[in-house]
Amino acid sequence: MQTVLVTDAFVRSSYAALRNLTDHGIRVSVADRRRLGMCQASRRKARFARYRSHYADEAGFVADVAAICQAHSIGLVLPSHNETEILAKHRERLPPGLDALIPDAGHCALFNDKARGYELARSCQVPVPLRVPYSNADELAKRLREQGFERCVIKLRTGNSAKGVFYAHSPAEAADMVRRLVREFDLPADRLPQVEEHVFGEGWGCSVLYWKGSRVAMFTHRRVREKIATGGTSTLREAVANAGLEQAAQRIFDAIGWHGLAMSEWKVCPATGRFWFVEVNPRMWGSIALPISAGVEFPYLAWLCAVEGEEVARAYQEKAAVRLPWRSRWLLGDLAVGARQVLSGQLCDAYRTLFQARADALDDFFWDDPLVFLGEVGVYLENAIRGRSLNPVEKGMIG
Repeated sequence: MQTVLVTDAFVRSSYAALRNLTDHGIRVSVADRRRLGMCQASRRKARFARYRSHYADEAGFVADVAAICQAHSIGLVLPSHNETEILAKHRERLPPGLDALIPDAGHCALFNDKARGYELARSCQVPVPLRVPYSNADELAKRLREQGFERCVIKLRTGNSAKGVFYAHSPAEAADMVRRLVREFDLPADRLPQVEEHVFGEGWGCSVLYWKGSRVAMFTHRRVREKIATGGTSTLREAVANAGLEQAAQRIFDAIGWHGLAMSEWKVCPATGRFWFVEVNPRMWGSIALPISAGVEFPYLAWLCAVEGEEVARAYQEKAAVRLPWRSRWLLGDLAVGARQVLSGQLCDAYRTLFQARADALDDFFWDDPLVFLGEVGVYLENAIRGRSLNPVEKGMIG
């Protein structure tokens, strides 16, 4: 049986893939630029290897991954995070056949540019927040006043979860924020931040596996709690169905003939059911443990497509029992939310976060693999010591 190499081994999505694949007897090696991390600490990994950072040395990163694959007889590479686009762009430098799980480089580039992803969704007649066109900060303030927008969302064209997304509460504040971002990231005129109306609603996700343009599996969830109140990584989420949103998501992926794993993000008004497209993550996503535990095993289904064929994967999913409703929880994330609430004096909220969060599964703590949680904690402690932040921004991550 082929060995799978999972990259960006420190993150939750990588551990979810490692756990899912090894549950089916598949041998999995992991690799990362860090020594600490979830997969690094796992007893389930076959081996661990290090590579250079794809942010600091893109060519060196690809060379290292190729060397790891050749040295350890890797059969498939399953990228997990922002390295997905890098490997897609340089897939010809990998040993032949290892790239079956990697999406198309052009499609990754499209979705990793928030402006281009927005345009694709709009062209598919999918609801999107109103965008405000402008050529400079002064013009932006004028247009926001003309539209009657007080609050707006400002997005860098390239982002990472909540990083690269900002909120302004007046036209003047929006203009000042755009000026600051242009200076800070040295943005040219053709990469000005995208400015949109602020739509109110819950965060939802619609995740898919496509194989050569054909949908194999789909899963929808609602964010119950997020690490940052304005949006971003969820710490508690539940599996739900939403036919209209799912049809809209499928139109987007069908339009380009998507291949691989991806999650589309949405805002949904709980009162009216109206929804708006936010973005697509063209890779595995942080809450992938939820669909796996609920009965949609995205990593294993992708492996089945690559090794045994798309129809085998479809047949496997058709027989699967998908659990609805079903909740999963990011334990360390909730501990961070609870600690922040305690420090800000929100003791009742902290109690509810820490002790009243009903969940059917956890992302990051397992009695049969307990060191994984310590590996995750170690990463955040290392970030805090080195970068003075639990979740620092690396050069090249946003802009």
